[in-house]
Amino acid sequence: MVLFVFLLQHITAISYCPTKCLCDDEKLHVTCGEGNLDVLPIALNPSIERLIIQYNKIKTIDSSVSFYTELTMLDLSANHLLNIPPKTFIYQKKLLELHLNNNKISSVTNQTFFGMTDLQVLNLRKNLIDELNSNLFFTLPNLQELNLAGNRINKIDPKAFSGLFNLKVLYLDDNNLATIPSESFKPMARLAELYLGINSFMSIPAGAFQGLQALSKLDLHGVMLVNLTQDSLLGLERVKSLDLSDNHFPKVPTVQLSRLKRLEELIIGQNDFEMIPEGAFFGLNNLKRVDITGALNLKRIQTGAFAANTNLETIIIASNKQLVDIQEGAFSGLPHLKNVALKDNSLSTFREELLPWKDLQSFDVSENPLRCDCNIMWLRQLLASKKHNESMNTIICMTPERFHGESLEHITPDLMGCIHISARERAIFGVFLVGTAAIITSVALITFKFRYHIMDYLRCIWHKSNNLKGEKEQEYQKTFSDEDFFSRTNQNIYEYIHKVHPAPSMTPSVCHYAEYSPSHQNYFKPIPISEL
Repeated sequence: MVLFVFLLQHITAISYCPTKCLCDDEKLHVTCGEGNLDVLPIALNPSIERLIIQYNKIKTIDSSVSFYTELTMLDLSANHLLNIPPKTFIYQKKLLELHLNNNKISSVTNQTFFGMTDLQVLNLRKNLIDELNSNLFFTLPNLQELNLAGNRINKIDPKAFSGLFNLKVLYLDDNNLATIPSESFKPMARLAELYLGINSFMSIPAGAFQGLQALSKLDLHGVMLVNLTQDSLLGLERVKSLDLSDNHFPKVPTVQLSRLKRLEELIIGQNDFEMIPEGAFFGLNNLKRVDITGALNLKRIQTGAFAANTNLETIIIASNKQLVDIQEGAFSGLPHLKNVALKDNSLSTFREELLPWKDLQSFDVSENPLRCDCNIMWLRQLLASKKHNESMNTIICMTPERFHGESLEHITPDLMGCIHISARERAIFGVFLVGTAAIITSVALITFKFRYHIMDYLRCIWHKSNNLKGEKEQEYQKTFSDEDFFSRTNQNIYEYIHKVHPAPSMTPSVCHYAEYSPSHQNYFKPIPISEL
Protein backbone atom coordinates (compact mmCIF):
# COMPACT_ATOMS: atom_id res chain seq x y z
CA MET A 1 0.00 0.00 0.00
CA VAL A 2 2.82 2.39 0.86
CA LEU A 3 4.55 1.46 -2.39
CA PHE A 4 1.36 2.19 -4.36
CA VAL A 5 1.02 5.61 -2.78
CA PHE A 6 4.69 6.39 -3.63
CA LEU A 7 4.22 5.38 -7.25
CA LEU A 8 1.02 7.43 -7.48
CA GLN A 9 2.80 10.48 -6.14
CA HIS A 10 5.69 9.91 -8.57
CA ILE A 11 3.32 9.68 -11.54
CA THR A 12 1.52 12.81 -10.40
CA ALA A 13 4.83 14.64 -10.16
CA ILE A 14 5.76 13.62 -13.67
CA SER A 15 2.47 14.88 -15.08
CA TYR A 16 2.70 18.22 -13.29
CA CYS A 17 2.80 21.24 -15.64
CA PRO A 18 3.16 24.82 -14.29
CA THR A 19 0.68 27.57 -15.07
CA LYS A 20 1.04 29.14 -18.52
CA CYS A 21 3.17 26.19 -19.65
CA LEU A 22 2.38 23.75 -22.41
CA CYS A 23 3.67 20.24 -21.73
CA ASP A 24 3.69 17.60 -24.45
CA ASP A 25 4.71 14.22 -23.01
CA GLU A 26 4.57 12.57 -26.42
CA LYS A 27 6.98 14.94 -28.16
CA LEU A 28 8.73 15.58 -24.84
CA HIS A 29 8.45 19.35 -25.29
CA VAL A 30 7.71 21.93 -22.57
CA THR A 31 7.04 25.57 -23.46
CA CYS A 32 6.38 28.22 -20.82
CA GLY A 33 5.36 31.58 -22.18
CA GLU A 34 5.24 34.92 -20.41
CA GLY A 35 4.63 34.36 -16.70
CA ASN A 36 5.97 34.75 -13.21
CA LEU A 37 8.42 31.86 -12.96
CA ASP A 38 11.48 32.94 -10.98
CA VAL A 39 13.20 29.54 -10.77
CA LEU A 40 13.58 26.60 -13.10
CA PRO A 41 10.76 24.08 -12.46
CA ILE A 42 11.93 20.76 -10.99
CA ALA A 43 8.69 18.80 -11.29
CA LEU A 44 8.65 18.45 -15.09
CA ASN A 45 9.01 15.20 -16.93
CA PRO A 46 12.70 14.28 -16.49
CA SER A 47 12.73 12.85 -20.02
CA ILE A 48 11.92 16.13 -21.79
CA GLU A 49 14.15 17.01 -24.71
CA ARG A 50 13.13 20.62 -25.40
CA LEU A 51 12.55 23.16 -22.63
CA ILE A 52 11.57 26.73 -23.54
CA ILE A 53 10.93 29.25 -20.77
CA GLN A 54 10.82 32.78 -22.20
CA TYR A 55 9.74 36.15 -20.78
CA ASN A 56 9.75 35.08 -17.16
CA LYS A 57 11.68 36.29 -14.10
CA ILE A 58 14.32 33.63 -13.65
CA LYS A 59 17.47 35.21 -12.15
CA THR A 60 19.83 32.24 -11.97
CA ILE A 61 20.24 28.69 -13.18
CA ASP A 62 20.65 26.44 -10.19
CA SER A 63 21.23 22.71 -9.86
CA SER A 64 17.64 21.97 -10.86
CA VAL A 65 18.72 21.86 -14.50
CA SER A 66 20.62 18.67 -13.72
CA PHE A 67 17.28 16.84 -13.41
CA TYR A 68 16.84 17.05 -17.18
CA THR A 69 19.73 15.12 -18.64
CA GLU A 70 17.95 14.33 -21.93
CA LEU A 71 17.72 17.95 -23.03
CA THR A 72 18.80 18.73 -26.59
CA MET A 73 17.55 22.34 -26.53
CA LEU A 74 17.27 24.80 -23.61
CA ASP A 75 15.90 28.31 -24.18
CA LEU A 76 15.93 30.75 -21.24
CA SER A 77 15.89 33.93 -23.29
CA ALA A 78 14.25 37.16 -22.10
CA ASN A 79 14.57 36.43 -18.39
CA HIS A 80 16.50 38.22 -15.62
CA LEU A 81 19.62 36.03 -15.57
CA LEU A 82 22.57 37.83 -13.94
CA ASN A 83 25.19 35.09 -13.81
CA ILE A 84 25.73 31.43 -14.47
CA PRO A 85 27.58 29.41 -11.81
CA PRO A 86 30.58 27.34 -12.99
CA LYS A 87 29.83 23.88 -14.35
CA THR A 88 26.09 24.50 -14.27
CA PHE A 89 25.62 22.38 -17.42
CA ILE A 90 28.04 19.60 -16.55
CA TYR A 91 25.33 16.92 -16.90
CA GLN A 92 23.96 18.24 -20.21
CA LYS A 93 25.84 15.81 -22.39
CA LYS A 94 23.18 15.79 -25.11
CA LEU A 95 22.49 19.52 -25.25
CA LEU A 96 22.81 20.89 -28.81
CA GLU A 97 21.32 24.40 -28.43
CA LEU A 98 21.55 26.84 -25.51
CA HIS A 99 19.76 30.20 -25.80
CA LEU A 100 20.52 32.75 -23.08
CA ASN A 101 19.90 35.89 -25.12
CA ASN A 102 18.15 39.02 -23.83
CA ASN A 103 19.29 38.66 -20.24
CA LYS A 104 21.66 40.60 -17.96
CA ILE A 105 24.67 38.28 -17.93
CA SER A 106 27.77 40.40 -17.35
CA SER A 107 30.53 37.80 -17.57
CA VAL A 108 31.29 34.21 -18.53
CA THR A 109 34.37 32.07 -17.89
CA ASN A 110 35.90 28.95 -19.39
CA GLN A 111 34.07 26.96 -16.67
CA THR A 112 30.63 28.35 -17.47
CA PHE A 113 29.97 25.94 -20.34
CA PHE A 114 32.02 23.04 -19.07
CA GLY A 115 30.65 19.60 -19.95
CA MET A 116 28.63 20.48 -23.07
CA THR A 117 30.92 18.78 -25.55
CA ASP A 118 28.16 18.31 -28.15
CA LEU A 119 26.81 21.87 -28.05
CA GLN A 120 26.38 23.33 -31.55
CA VAL A 121 24.55 26.64 -30.96
CA LEU A 122 25.29 29.13 -28.15
CA ASN A 123 23.26 32.35 -28.11
CA LEU A 124 24.38 35.11 -25.73
CA ARG A 125 22.96 37.99 -27.73
CA LYS A 126 21.97 41.20 -25.91
CA ASN A 127 23.61 40.70 -22.56
CA LEU A 128 26.16 42.86 -20.67
CA ILE A 129 29.40 41.03 -21.52
CA ASP A 130 32.31 43.43 -22.01
CA GLU A 131 35.34 41.16 -22.38
CA LEU A 132 36.26 37.79 -23.90
CA ASN A 133 39.13 36.11 -22.06
CA SER A 134 41.58 33.47 -23.22
CA ASN A 135 40.24 29.94 -23.92
CA LEU A 136 36.73 31.08 -23.07
CA PHE A 137 35.06 28.54 -25.35
CA PHE A 138 37.74 25.86 -25.26
CA THR A 139 35.30 23.28 -23.84
CA LEU A 140 32.96 23.56 -26.84
CA PRO A 141 34.83 21.74 -29.62
CA ASN A 142 31.69 21.08 -31.71
CA LEU A 143 30.24 24.58 -31.54
CA GLN A 144 29.09 25.75 -34.97
CA GLU A 145 27.25 29.01 -34.19
CA LEU A 146 28.23 31.59 -31.56
CA ASN A 147 26.14 34.74 -31.11
CA LEU A 148 27.74 37.52 -29.03
CA ALA A 149 25.98 40.44 -30.72
CA GLY A 150 24.43 43.28 -28.76
CA ASN A 151 26.84 43.17 -25.83
CA ARG A 152 29.46 45.68 -24.65
CA ILE A 153 32.53 43.82 -25.83
CA ASN A 154 35.55 46.10 -26.24
CA LYS A 155 38.34 43.61 -25.75
CA ILE A 156 38.91 40.17 -27.24
CA ASP A 157 41.91 38.09 -26.21
CA PRO A 158 43.85 36.68 -29.21
CA LYS A 159 43.11 33.17 -27.84
CA ALA A 160 39.49 33.78 -26.91
CA PHE A 161 38.22 31.52 -29.69
CA SER A 162 40.81 28.77 -29.25
CA GLY A 163 39.35 25.33 -29.75
CA LEU A 164 36.51 26.49 -32.02
CA PHE A 165 37.78 24.55 -35.00
CA ASN A 166 34.26 23.75 -36.24
CA LEU A 167 32.73 27.21 -35.81
CA LYS A 168 30.92 28.35 -38.95
CA VAL A 169 28.90 31.42 -37.84
CA LEU A 170 30.15 34.19 -35.50
CA TYR A 171 28.14 37.27 -34.48
CA LEU A 172 30.14 40.16 -33.02
CA ASP A 173 27.97 42.99 -34.33
CA ASP A 174 26.60 45.80 -32.17
CA ASN A 175 29.49 45.91 -29.69
CA ASN A 176 32.19 48.44 -28.78
CA LEU A 177 35.05 47.07 -30.87
CA ALA A 178 37.50 49.71 -32.10
CA THR A 179 39.66 47.35 -34.17
CA ILE A 180 39.09 44.11 -36.02
CA PRO A 181 40.34 41.25 -33.80
CA SER A 182 42.30 39.63 -36.61
CA GLU A 183 44.51 37.51 -34.34
CA SER A 184 41.44 35.98 -32.70
CA PHE A 185 40.15 34.68 -36.04
CA LYS A 186 43.09 32.37 -36.75
CA PRO A 187 41.73 29.21 -35.02
CA MET A 188 38.46 29.41 -36.98
CA ALA A 189 39.58 28.03 -40.31
CA ARG A 190 36.05 26.85 -41.18
CA LEU A 191 34.26 30.10 -40.40
CA ALA A 192 31.73 30.79 -43.16
CA GLU A 193 29.79 33.81 -41.83
CA LEU A 194 31.19 36.75 -39.84
CA TYR A 195 29.07 39.64 -38.58
CA LEU A 196 31.01 42.73 -37.44
CA GLY A 197 28.48 45.48 -38.11
CA ILE A 198 27.66 48.42 -35.80
CA ASN A 199 31.12 48.82 -34.34
CA SER A 200 33.61 51.68 -34.71
CA PHE A 201 36.43 50.42 -36.92
CA MET A 202 36.64 53.43 -39.29
CA SER A 203 39.33 51.55 -41.23
CA ILE A 204 40.31 47.98 -42.04
CA PRO A 205 44.00 47.04 -41.71
CA ALA A 206 45.61 45.28 -44.65
CA GLY A 207 45.05 41.53 -44.49
CA ALA A 208 42.65 41.70 -41.54
CA PHE A 209 40.69 38.74 -42.94
CA GLN A 210 43.54 36.88 -44.58
CA GLY A 211 43.22 33.81 -42.36
CA LEU A 212 39.53 33.26 -43.10
CA GLN A 213 39.87 31.22 -46.25
CA ALA A 214 36.39 29.61 -45.97
CA LEU A 215 34.50 32.86 -45.34
CA SER A 216 31.54 33.32 -47.70
CA LYS A 217 29.55 36.07 -45.92
CA LEU A 218 30.90 39.24 -44.29
CA ASP A 219 28.83 41.95 -42.62
CA LEU A 220 30.52 45.34 -42.14
CA HIS A 221 27.48 47.59 -42.02
CA GLY A 222 27.60 50.65 -39.80
CA VAL A 223 31.28 50.50 -38.83
CA MET A 224 32.09 54.12 -39.82
CA LEU A 225 34.19 53.19 -42.86
CA VAL A 226 35.30 56.08 -45.07
CA ASN A 227 37.39 54.19 -47.57
CA LEU A 228 39.06 50.88 -48.30
CA THR A 229 42.72 50.35 -49.11
CA GLN A 230 43.91 48.07 -51.87
CA ASP A 231 44.57 45.27 -49.35
CA SER A 232 41.64 45.81 -46.98
CA LEU A 233 39.73 42.90 -48.49
CA LEU A 234 42.75 40.67 -48.98
CA GLY A 235 41.90 37.05 -48.27
CA LEU A 236 38.21 37.44 -49.09
CA GLU A 237 38.41 36.07 -52.62
CA ARG A 238 35.80 33.42 -51.75
CA VAL A 239 33.27 35.78 -50.20
CA LYS A 240 29.84 35.60 -51.86
CA SER A 241 27.93 38.13 -49.74
CA LEU A 242 29.22 41.50 -48.52
CA ASP A 243 27.35 44.18 -46.56
CA LEU A 244 28.96 47.66 -46.65
CA SER A 245 25.81 49.64 -45.96
CA ASP A 246 25.50 52.50 -43.47
CA ASN A 247 29.08 53.72 -43.86
CA HIS A 248 30.58 56.92 -45.29
CA PHE A 249 31.99 56.01 -48.70
CA PRO A 250 32.10 59.19 -50.86
CA LYS A 251 32.06 57.00 -53.97
CA VAL A 252 31.61 53.37 -54.87
CA PRO A 253 34.93 51.59 -54.08
CA THR A 254 35.10 50.00 -57.52
CA VAL A 255 38.81 49.13 -57.55
CA GLN A 256 38.84 47.65 -54.06
CA LEU A 257 35.75 45.52 -54.70
CA SER A 258 37.01 44.22 -58.03
CA ARG A 259 39.16 41.58 -56.34
CA LEU A 260 36.03 39.79 -55.02
CA LYS A 261 35.55 37.66 -58.11
CA ARG A 262 33.03 35.29 -56.49
CA LEU A 263 30.81 37.96 -54.96
CA GLU A 264 27.12 37.27 -55.61
CA GLU A 265 25.42 39.72 -53.22
CA LEU A 266 26.42 43.31 -52.45
CA ILE A 267 24.59 45.60 -50.02
CA ILE A 268 25.98 49.13 -50.28
CA GLY A 269 23.18 51.54 -49.43
CA GLN A 270 23.24 54.32 -46.80
CA ASN A 271 26.56 55.71 -47.97
CA ASP A 272 27.57 59.22 -49.07
CA PHE A 273 28.07 58.75 -52.82
CA GLU A 274 26.02 60.97 -55.15
CA MET A 275 26.19 58.83 -58.26
CA ILE A 276 26.42 55.25 -59.47
CA PRO A 277 28.79 55.76 -62.41
CA GLU A 278 29.31 53.67 -65.51
CA GLY A 279 30.98 50.35 -64.62
CA ALA A 280 30.64 51.02 -60.88
CA PHE A 281 30.89 47.32 -60.06
CA PHE A 282 33.46 46.34 -62.66
CA GLY A 283 35.07 42.95 -62.09
CA LEU A 284 32.13 41.50 -60.14
CA ASN A 285 31.17 39.13 -62.92
CA ASN A 286 29.21 36.75 -60.65
CA LEU A 287 27.14 39.43 -58.93
CA LYS A 288 23.49 38.34 -58.75
CA ARG A 289 21.96 40.75 -56.27
CA VAL A 290 22.75 44.39 -55.49
CA ASP A 291 20.99 46.47 -52.85
CA ILE A 292 21.34 50.28 -52.83
CA THR A 293 18.85 51.41 -50.21
CA GLY A 294 18.74 54.62 -48.21
CA ALA A 295 21.65 56.48 -49.83
CA LEU A 296 20.77 60.01 -48.74
CA ASN A 297 22.96 61.79 -51.32
CA LEU A 298 22.37 59.56 -54.34
CA LYS A 299 21.03 61.63 -57.25
CA ARG A 300 21.90 59.85 -60.48
CA ILE A 301 22.50 56.41 -61.95
CA GLN A 302 24.50 56.66 -65.16
CA THR A 303 24.22 54.71 -68.38
CA GLY A 304 26.05 51.38 -68.12
CA ALA A 305 26.16 51.43 -64.31
CA PHE A 306 25.64 47.65 -64.21
CA ALA A 307 27.03 46.82 -67.65
CA ALA A 308 29.82 44.69 -66.17
CA ASN A 309 27.41 42.56 -64.13
CA THR A 310 25.65 40.48 -66.75
CA ASN A 311 24.55 37.83 -64.21
CA LEU A 312 22.46 40.22 -62.13
CA GLU A 313 19.06 38.83 -61.17
CA THR A 314 17.86 41.30 -58.53
CA ILE A 315 18.38 45.06 -58.25
CA ILE A 316 17.03 46.99 -55.25
CA ILE A 317 17.30 50.78 -55.45
CA ALA A 318 14.90 52.09 -52.82
CA SER A 319 14.37 54.95 -50.36
CA ASN A 320 16.94 57.22 -51.99
CA LYS A 321 15.17 60.53 -51.45
CA GLN A 322 17.34 62.57 -53.84
CA LEU A 323 17.42 60.10 -56.71
CA VAL A 324 15.79 61.93 -59.62
CA ASP A 325 17.56 60.54 -62.66
CA ILE A 326 18.14 57.04 -63.97
CA GLN A 327 19.72 57.46 -67.38
CA GLU A 328 18.65 55.43 -70.37
CA GLY A 329 20.77 52.30 -70.65
CA ALA A 330 21.48 52.11 -66.91
CA PHE A 331 20.06 48.56 -66.87
CA SER A 332 21.02 47.47 -70.37
CA GLY A 333 22.86 44.23 -71.04
CA LEU A 334 21.28 42.26 -68.16
CA PRO A 335 19.73 39.15 -69.73
CA HIS A 336 19.07 37.39 -66.38
CA LEU A 337 17.35 40.26 -64.60
CA LYS A 338 14.18 39.07 -62.82
CA ASN A 339 13.39 41.40 -59.92
CA VAL A 340 13.67 45.20 -59.75
CA ALA A 341 12.65 47.48 -56.88
CA LEU A 342 12.69 51.23 -57.53
CA LYS A 343 10.44 52.04 -54.60
CA ASP A 344 10.35 55.29 -52.58
CA ASN A 345 12.76 57.42 -54.61
CA SER A 346 12.18 60.85 -56.20
CA LEU A 347 11.59 59.63 -59.74
CA SER A 348 8.82 61.49 -61.58
CA THR A 349 8.56 59.18 -64.59
CA PHE A 350 9.68 55.80 -65.92
CA ARG A 351 10.59 55.20 -69.56
CA GLU A 352 9.27 52.06 -71.15
CA GLU A 353 12.71 51.43 -72.67
CA LEU A 354 14.43 51.54 -69.25
CA LEU A 355 13.74 47.90 -68.41
CA PRO A 356 12.23 44.77 -69.99
CA TRP A 357 9.20 45.25 -67.72
CA LYS A 358 7.10 42.46 -69.22
CA ASP A 359 9.85 39.90 -68.74
CA LEU A 360 10.43 40.70 -65.06
CA GLN A 361 9.03 38.37 -62.42
CA SER A 362 8.45 41.33 -60.10
CA PHE A 363 9.00 45.08 -60.02
CA ASP A 364 7.99 47.84 -57.62
CA VAL A 365 7.94 51.52 -58.58
CA SER A 366 5.55 52.69 -55.88
CA GLU A 367 5.98 55.68 -53.55
CA ASN A 368 7.61 57.89 -56.16
CA PRO A 369 6.34 61.45 -56.97
CA LEU A 370 4.93 60.29 -60.26
CA ARG A 371 3.91 62.70 -63.02
CA CYS A 372 0.84 61.16 -64.64
CA ASP A 373 0.97 62.15 -68.30
CA CYS A 374 1.07 60.39 -71.64
CA ASN A 375 4.65 59.26 -71.05
CA ILE A 376 3.54 57.04 -68.17
CA MET A 377 0.39 55.58 -69.72
CA TRP A 378 2.24 52.45 -70.80
CA LEU A 379 2.90 51.66 -67.11
CA ARG A 380 -0.79 51.85 -66.25
CA GLN A 381 -1.67 49.45 -69.05
CA LEU A 382 1.13 47.08 -68.08
CA LEU A 383 0.08 46.96 -64.45
CA ALA A 384 -3.56 46.53 -65.40
CA SER A 385 -2.64 43.52 -67.54
CA LYS A 386 -0.96 41.76 -64.61
CA LYS A 387 -3.41 39.86 -62.46
CA HIS A 388 -3.53 40.50 -58.72
CA ASN A 389 -0.82 43.17 -58.87
CA GLU A 390 -0.65 44.65 -55.38
CA SER A 391 1.60 47.56 -56.35
CA MET A 392 -1.06 48.98 -58.69
CA ASN A 393 -2.95 50.61 -55.83
CA THR A 394 0.20 52.10 -54.28
CA ILE A 395 1.23 54.11 -57.37
CA ILE A 396 -0.07 57.59 -56.62
CA CYS A 397 0.15 60.59 -58.94
CA MET A 398 1.87 63.70 -57.63
CA THR A 399 1.55 65.95 -60.67
CA PRO A 400 -0.16 67.52 -62.57
CA GLU A 401 -2.33 69.16 -59.96
CA ARG A 402 -5.62 67.79 -61.34
CA PHE A 403 -4.40 64.23 -60.66
CA HIS A 404 -2.64 64.92 -57.34
CA GLY A 405 -3.27 62.12 -54.85
CA GLU A 406 -5.09 59.93 -57.37
CA SER A 407 -4.16 56.33 -58.02
CA LEU A 408 -2.71 55.65 -61.46
CA GLU A 409 -5.23 52.83 -61.71
CA HIS A 410 -8.13 55.29 -61.86
CA ILE A 411 -6.72 57.60 -64.55
CA THR A 412 -7.68 56.61 -68.08
CA PRO A 413 -5.99 57.64 -71.36
CA ASP A 414 -9.02 59.80 -72.15
CA LEU A 415 -8.52 61.80 -68.95
CA MET A 416 -4.91 62.34 -69.87
CA GLY A 417 -5.82 63.17 -73.44
CA CYS A 418 -3.33 60.84 -75.06
CA ILE A 419 -3.02 57.69 -77.13
CA HIS A 420 -0.55 55.07 -76.09
CA ILE A 421 2.16 54.25 -78.60
CA SER A 422 4.13 51.13 -77.88
CA ALA A 423 7.88 51.09 -77.65
CA ARG A 424 8.04 49.00 -80.83
CA GLU A 425 6.06 51.54 -82.81
CA ARG A 426 8.20 54.38 -81.47
CA ALA A 427 11.31 52.42 -82.42
CA ILE A 428 10.06 51.87 -85.99
CA PHE A 429 9.18 55.54 -86.35
CA GLY A 430 12.58 56.51 -84.99
CA VAL A 431 14.34 54.22 -87.47
CA PHE A 432 12.32 55.77 -90.32
CA LEU A 433 13.32 59.28 -89.29
CA VAL A 434 16.95 58.34 -88.90
CA GLY A 435 16.98 56.56 -92.27
CA THR A 436 15.38 59.53 -94.02
CA ALA A 437 17.85 61.93 -92.47
CA ALA A 438 20.73 59.67 -93.48
CA ILE A 439 19.57 59.54 -97.12
CA ILE A 440 19.15 63.32 -97.33
CA THR A 441 22.55 63.88 -95.77
CA SER A 442 24.21 61.40 -98.15
CA VAL A 443 22.65 63.04 -101.21
CA ALA A 444 23.78 66.47 -100.00
CA LEU A 445 27.34 65.27 -99.42
CA ILE A 446 27.55 63.58 -102.83
CA THR A 447 26.16 66.67 -104.54
CA PHE A 448 28.67 68.89 -102.79
CA LYS A 449 31.59 66.59 -103.60
CA PHE A 450 30.82 66.35 -107.31
CA ARG A 451 29.37 69.83 -107.73
CA TYR A 452 31.90 70.85 -110.47
CA HIS A 453 31.23 67.74 -112.54
CA ILE A 454 27.51 68.28 -112.20
CA MET A 455 27.88 71.91 -113.31
CA ASP A 456 29.92 70.86 -116.36
CA TYR A 457 27.36 68.21 -117.20
CA LEU A 458 24.56 70.76 -117.04
CA ARG A 459 26.57 73.13 -119.27
CA CYS A 460 26.98 70.34 -121.81
CA ILE A 461 23.25 69.73 -121.85
CA TRP A 462 22.66 73.47 -122.28
CA HIS A 463 25.19 73.70 -125.15
CA LYS A 464 23.63 70.74 -126.91
CA SER A 465 20.23 72.31 -126.69
CA ASN A 466 21.70 75.52 -128.13
CA ASN A 467 23.27 73.53 -130.99
CA LEU A 468 19.94 72.00 -131.85
CA LYS A 469 18.40 75.44 -131.81
CA GLY A 470 21.22 76.70 -134.10
CA GLU A 471 20.56 73.93 -136.62
CA LYS A 472 16.92 74.87 -136.75
CA GLU A 473 17.89 78.52 -137.30
CA GLN A 474 20.18 77.48 -140.16
CA GLU A 475 17.35 75.64 -141.84
CA TYR A 476 15.17 78.66 -141.31
CA GLN A 477 17.84 81.05 -142.66
CA LYS A 478 18.26 79.15 -145.95
CA THR A 479 15.41 81.29 -147.26
CA PHE A 480 17.87 84.20 -147.29
CA SER A 481 20.23 84.88 -150.17
CA ASP A 482 23.53 83.08 -150.17
CA GLU A 483 25.46 86.24 -149.42
CA ASP A 484 23.26 87.11 -146.46
CA PHE A 485 23.26 83.51 -145.31
CA PHE A 486 27.08 83.22 -145.27
CA SER A 487 27.46 86.63 -143.69
CA ARG A 488 25.01 85.84 -140.92
CA THR A 489 26.42 82.35 -140.42
CA ASN A 490 30.00 83.59 -140.23
CA GLN A 491 29.02 86.20 -137.63
CA ASN A 492 27.08 83.65 -135.54
CA ILE A 493 29.94 81.15 -135.59
CA TYR A 494 32.40 83.83 -134.60
CA GLU A 495 30.23 84.90 -131.66
CA TYR A 496 29.52 81.30 -130.69
CA ILE A 497 33.17 80.28 -130.70
CA HIS A 498 34.19 83.26 -128.55
CA LYS A 499 31.30 82.64 -126.23
CA VAL A 500 31.91 78.91 -125.77
CA HIS A 501 35.71 78.99 -125.85
CA PRO A 502 37.22 81.38 -123.29
CA ALA A 503 40.63 82.92 -123.60
CA PRO A 504 43.50 80.40 -124.00
CA SER A 505 44.72 81.15 -120.47
CA MET A 506 41.52 79.73 -119.00
CA THR A 507 41.13 75.99 -118.47
CA PRO A 508 38.53 74.52 -120.80
CA SER A 509 35.76 72.53 -119.27
CA VAL A 510 35.16 68.85 -119.83
CA CYS A 511 32.27 69.63 -122.04
CA HIS A 512 34.46 71.84 -124.27
CA TYR A 513 37.11 69.20 -124.68
CA ALA A 514 34.52 66.59 -125.38
CA GLU A 515 32.87 68.50 -128.21
CA TYR A 516 35.67 70.68 -129.52
CA SER A 517 38.95 68.87 -129.48
CA PRO A 518 42.10 70.55 -130.91
CA SER A 519 41.81 68.52 -134.11
CA HIS A 520 38.60 70.34 -134.93
CA GLN A 521 39.60 73.84 -134.03
CA ASN A 522 40.45 74.73 -137.67
CA TYR A 523 36.99 73.76 -138.71
CA PHE A 524 35.52 76.42 -136.48
CA LYS A 525 38.06 79.09 -137.39
CA PRO A 526 36.19 82.21 -138.54
CA ILE A 527 36.25 82.70 -142.36
CA PRO A 528 37.19 86.21 -143.41
CA ILE A 529 34.51 88.09 -145.33
CA SER A 530 37.03 88.92 -148.10
CA GLU A 531 37.60 85.24 -148.91
CA LEU A 532 33.91 84.71 -149.19
